[in-house]
Amino acid sequence: MDDPAVVRRRRVVTTVRRLGRRGSDDHLSDYDRHRLLNRRLEFTARVLPWAFLIAAIALSTIVVLLPADTGMFRWVWPSVVAVSSIAFSLYWLGRSRLGVSESQTTELVVLTIQVVVWGVLLACLTLVLFPILDPGNELVLTSTLMGGIAVGVFPTLMFRGFTLIWIGLVGLGLAGGFWTEPEPSRYVLIGVLVIFLVSLHSGTLLLANLFERRLRAELIAEDERDLVELLLNDLENGAQDWLWETDSRGVARTVSYRFAEQVGLPAAQIRGRTMHEILIGIGASRTDEGRKSLDLLAANFQAGTAFRDLTMQVVVRGDTRWWSMSGHPGSGESSDYGWRGVGSDITHSYHQRQNILRLAEVDSLTGLSNRYSFNAQVSSLLRDGRRVWLAILDLDNFKSINDRLGHHIGDDVLRDVASRLHSVLRSNEICGRLGGDEFAIAFDDSAFDDIGNADEVQERFQTILDAFERPFSLVGNRIRIRASLGYGSMPDDADSLEDLVIVADLALYHAKESGRNQIRAFDATLRDRATGRARALLDLRRALIDEEFELVYQPQVSAATGVVVGFEALLRWNHPTSGLVSPGDFIPVAEETGLIVPIGAGVLRAACTAATAWPEDIRVAVNVSQVQLRSSRYVESVRRTLNEVNLDPSRLEIEVTESLVIDDADRDVLAQLSALGIAIAMDDFGTGFSSVASLARLPLDRLKIDRAFVAPLDADPSNSRFAVLRAVIAIAKSLGLDTVAEGVETERQRAIVTECGCDVIQGYLEGMPIRAVEIPDYLNRRLGGPSRWGVAATTE
Repeated sequence: MDDPAVVRRRRVVTTVRRLGRRGSDDHLSDYDRHRLLNRRLEFTARVLPWAFLIAAIALSTIVVLLPADTGMFRWVWPSVVAVSSIAFSLYWLGRSRLGVSESQTTELVVLTIQVVVWGVLLACLTLVLFPILDPGNELVLTSTLMGGIAVGVFPTLMFRGFTLIWIGLVGLGLAGGFWTEPEPSRYVLIGVLVIFLVSLHSGTLLLANLFERRLRAELIAEDERDLVELLLNDLENGAQDWLWETDSRGVARTVSYRFAEQVGLPAAQIRGRTMHEILIGIGASRTDEGRKSLDLLAANFQAGTAFRDLTMQVVVRGDTRWWSMSGHPGSGESSDYGWRGVGSDITHSYHQRQNILRLAEVDSLTGLSNRYSFNAQVSSLLRDGRRVWLAILDLDNFKSINDRLGHHIGDDVLRDVASRLHSVLRSNEICGRLGGDEFAIAFDDSAFDDIGNADEVQERFQTILDAFERPFSLVGNRIRIRASLGYGSMPDDADSLEDLVIVADLALYHAKESGRNQIRAFDATLRDRATGRARALLDLRRALIDEEFELVYQPQVSAATGVVVGFEALLRWNHPTSGLVSPGDFIPVAEETGLIVPIGAGVLRAACTAATAWPEDIRVAVNVSQVQLRSSRYVESVRRTLNEVNLDPSRLEIEVTESLVIDDADRDVLAQLSALGIAIAMDDFGTGFSSVASLARLPLDRLKIDRAFVAPLDADPSNSRFAVLRAVIAIAKSLGLDTVAEGVETERQRAIVTECGCDVIQGYLEGMPIRAVEIPDYLNRRLGGPSRWGVAATTE
């Protein structure tokens, strides 16, 4: 049984709402009735406070200024009027400023209270004052009250019930006052009052009807404007949206053609069913997302709150579609006035969005997981608390494929590599492309039935690497691709995913250092080496700024005459704490980090500057790495240096290491240097991969034979080294190249290389490396003076 207090409250609310309705509202829908009532309240909120405030001021002034003795009534009545007028005016002014009704029932209750309170106050005014006023003052009070009735009718004319209450209360008060008059005057006054009130009410109804038609016309115009905008959007978007409408219980009473078309059922079969039933009937509850959207829809219907963009999957005529539903209640306080909303077929945009999400997680070139997705998957493994192995795989010499065959072939290689990896991966293994030619593989201990030692992991990675043994077939060519792999595990080697990636990368770097096509596991020494490399990098940067590098020069002597033909400049690093550091200890770090470019530029300038102080027939050459050759505008920097130190290009010689000259880009740079008149020398010949054909394609002037061919000559001059040395010199002569034997330290070695036809010798036998300031004295001590050969500067 309902609580009596709740029943009474419900009756009060029903009575108040009936006072606020008009007879013509019955044929309207709940939603339209709610909107119309809101417009009426907006009108009342704008007019009521000012009308009643003016009436309060006028009536209070008259009561205070009446000459009759009214006692305390003269002050009590104006005070009550003033307080009530201010309170009600503040409420309605706030409602008018807000512009939106927070609770229509509350506003109707407040309006009822105000009409009753003011009606009673005006009725009391006549009942109290008429018996004590003289005829003249009675006439003033009567005319004022009749005007007050008219003023009070205007703000409430939109509500028939409140208008009748107002006219009735004030009219009864005046009638009571007139009844105190003597006969037959009382009947005449009451008759005139009745005629006035009836006329006033009739005029009020006529005026109210005019206002009512205007308000309804505005609402119809707004609906038509919204409909036109929706239709225009339909035309623009391919007619994918439709309107839906239900009553307060969520039952579809009015079904549009577009809604029925989208549902795939006749309107008659849709009408009378709730929106929840309609959506379930077309399969909206088949997916988890759809069930969540239906639950949210039901919760919003129950709570009376608006919702937006509820996405669900439906099946219409056997076709799977995706819908987006939005709606709002007709009432701001409950769902008593039904619901309206818009539905959209977002199938096309949904698939586009899903495709975008897929692309955000998948590498577009290979189809493997990208870095972001791969990290997310590995993080998921780590959250499970399992032991995880992570490997980073990098292709060896992939850049040369791009340079020689083009980037489109390189892309084909990456796709084929991804396919090979995918073909050997197991279901519990994760593979992704981190970028460039770098791939990553991860798995946890569930990949093994019973892992006992690290050899099983090594064997698994070797199996993956063996997938590259079979050559790749591209553009009619069989290309052999090799790869290096480094790996680490967590928690053994790292305590976070970021650290795990670092240790795998360090292991990969170690694999490449070990000769490529290798597999290396991480160990603690690699971290120490990386720390040392980072420290060396910081020291190199500081050394470059503090000018801690210096050049020393080793003489080169003609094998036939013993005349000094030049010097090779050797780079040394005077470390402030470690002392003299050999280039073999810091040049690799400089090349990795790119610092070799500014260091090499300093070597070039220092060597060229020193050569300007030597005899004019001595040339200077600078040993450069592949990093320098491939740096931007290298040829221009050499030309600018020669111009600034005023050294003729014919006096400069560039030395390149044999193993680094591998592609056309390097050859083009060397050709540009040769075109300037600069000599080119091949250093450490015999230790790299050059063939006789590659030597013929290079713009060389000089071939330097590595000390590895010279050192064994003391022990057995008749062995194969002797034959190889003679063959190398013969090849150089056939190509028109001069030869230099490095590392000559004994008279026997000098005699043999001279006998084989070598042009120049260099080594401790002819002199130790000396500083530039010592070169003039050295030349003066040598018989024969300077020769036609030059000075070679190197970073060795």
